[in-house]
Amino acid sequence: MKPEHRQYVKDNMLLFTQSRSYTPEQLAKMFEILADVTNTPQKVTRCGRCIETTKKQILFHYGRI
Repeated sequence: MKPEHRQYVKDNMLLFTQSRSYTPEQLAKMFEILADVTNTPQKVTRCGRCIETTKKQILFHYGRI
């Protein structure tokens, strides 16, 4: 995980730990971080299950470093 992505997750932890609605910019940033940590391109989507999986994967990688 890049340092700037790690800082974004740290500064915006509530985005990843609470259920809420997201702005298009927040979704784009979350999927950008996911693409970085998994090394696979990710399409931005508003699917609730996809967003929850994305948040869990980001938090998993955030805790590993």
